[in-house]
Amino acid sequence: MKTLSYREYLDKIYGCFLGKTVIGTLGAPFEGIKMPLELPFKPEMINTMLPNDDLDLQVLWLDVAEIYGPGFTSDQLLERFVTHCTYSPGEYAVMRKNFMRGIHAPASGSFCNDFYTQGMGCPIRSEIWGCLAPLDPEKAADFAERDGVLDHWGESVYAERFFAALEAAAFGVDEDTCDMNELIRIGLSVVPEECRFRELVEDVVGWCGEYAEVKRVLRKILFKYGHPDCTNMFQNVGITLTCLLKDDLDEIRTGMDALNCGFDTDCTCATAGAVIGLIRGAASLEKEYGWGDIKFVLGVQSARRSDSVYDFAEDVALLGTAFNPGLFDDAPVKTYCFVKDPSPLRLSVIYQNGEDERPDASIAIGDCRSVAVIMENVTSADVTVRFSVTGLGVPADESGELTIAAGENDAHIVMITIPDDLPEIAEINKYTVTYTVGDYTGTYTFGLAGATPWKAVGPIWHTDPVCTTEKLQAVPNYWHLMGVPGYKGDPTDIVRRFHLNMAVDTSTPFMGLDELFTPLDPAADTKYEETLFNQRQDSFRMDDICGFGGPSVVYLARELISPADEEVCVQLGHSAPVALWINGSLICERTECDCWDAENIHVQHVRLNKGVNRIVLRLVRVNADAKFNLIFSEGATCATHVIHYASKNPALF
Repeated sequence: MKTLSYREYLDKIYGCFLGKTVIGTLGAPFEGIKMPLELPFKPEMINTMLPNDDLDLQVLWLDVAEIYGPGFTSDQLLERFVTHCTYSPGEYAVMRKNFMRGIHAPASGSFCNDFYTQGMGCPIRSEIWGCLAPLDPEKAADFAERDGVLDHWGESVYAERFFAALEAAAFGVDEDTCDMNELIRIGLSVVPEECRFRELVEDVVGWCGEYAEVKRVLRKILFKYGHPDCTNMFQNVGITLTCLLKDDLDEIRTGMDALNCGFDTDCTCATAGAVIGLIRGAASLEKEYGWGDIKFVLGVQSARRSDSVYDFAEDVALLGTAFNPGLFDDAPVKTYCFVKDPSPLRLSVIYQNGEDERPDASIAIGDCRSVAVIMENVTSADVTVRFSVTGLGVPADESGELTIAAGENDAHIVMITIPDDLPEIAEINKYTVTYTVGDYTGTYTFGLAGATPWKAVGPIWHTDPVCTTEKLQAVPNYWHLMGVPGYKGDPTDIVRRFHLNMAVDTSTPFMGLDELFTPLDPAADTKYEETLFNQRQDSFRMDDICGFGGPSVVYLARELISPADEEVCVQLGHSAPVALWINGSLICERTECDCWDAENIHVQHVRLNKGVNRIVLRLVRVNADAKFNLIFSEGATCATHVIHYASKNPALF
């Protein structure tokens, strides 16, 4: 790697964010078109800069880094997002909701986030970290991970680490000395040896070496890694890397190739543009394309000194000199008074893992769960800490004392027990750790999401033809009932279906809705099984409720307690037929199967009453993939989820 002067450093940062802004604008109007295109470049495509969350959150992250210095934490980034960003698409809504619940990173990025956890939201935020750690890929990747785990998990976080490391290394090359394959190798050095993201990158590098055309490589990417969500990380990172490898650092050609591959085009274009701009520097871009200083358009609240991309780049460069003392001999001096946490301890929590090895930050009626409170001594001397923990289900005398060596940490396991007869459980449950070290007393708050308790009734199905006792008694044998089946086909088809399958009927309810809200009584002689189902995350499957594997119907009944009369938007996800009633009114019904996402259906202006609201879901299994979720939000587009509700214990309906 070559040495770097401050002038080169600033030029590269400026080039990075010029490329990010201009080429991101090129792709923004076409985001979500999941088809290859053949659009020609027109200068007006980059004449008017457009807002882009690719840059928005990096502006907020610069604010945080300027305040707290290189020791900034994930919690500080997350708080800045919640207080200074008003929109919440996809995974942003999930991390905002988890913040409101007191769920810290890394759980904030994975809990209730199984659809968006591998999205593009964090790989597109990598540039700020590469720029603040020039020539230091490991440091850049560490910064990036503190960011990525806010709203993602696993593979997407690896992608942000990869790009941050690649961009940090790119400060050591220019357009004449750049070896993109070597930069990619450096990026992979901060990624686990065995992960699907590494496999993607290695595949793309191999395909680019084998095939000349970008669209041919695109076909290979989509065949192996394609996803119905236009923002899924795998296909989009593949597109970005393909265009970086194929287009010889030409900003416009690279941007147009990325655009014409489709999918998350503002992100693929912006990231490719940023990498090229960083390698070449602003002076090179201005010389070839005539780009002068441009203005960015923010969708977040930040008191930056201007909306000039140059000014932003200069602010990043000045902070970078403070983050990397001694790296630049000719750098201007700017003094930062980074805020230092006065606490001698740094606290965090570790939740129990769920079935998929991700943290399960939920608590349900009847649960006994443990949470590990980690206390790290950040001083240079041994300390003795006295502490207590309070919150729902925590014993009144939960306290203790630990002696922790300098620079070490210790853990206290908190056992949280929720009784079976708890009348209701809230969605937000906060726990407070109060601790004292010497003369210092501090507090730390964490949270558990209250699992939604439902009364589940089912499974309900019928045969085709229907073989009631009365019908069977009227014929010699059940074969005589197959003359007028509801199912069409060869007689063999009809018989084999009768033997090997079953049918559901969603045209009419199998019971009255009020009947679902009788007290849960395991000893009662009911037609169908009735049980309690705790919905721990936003999404769930029929398999989570019952083990019946055939086509069938299950009803879920919940009494939701709202603090006020209000209108909300209902977001429903479904991969199989579903219907929703609220207070006896049918809110929506879908009879088709869909590719599940967290928000297949949006129903606006749904009325919830102050006090108890009766919620009924009718779920239908038609095959193995029966997945659903129900979310309340403030609106339909990029809206905050509403979680100030509680639910009555179904055993006490």
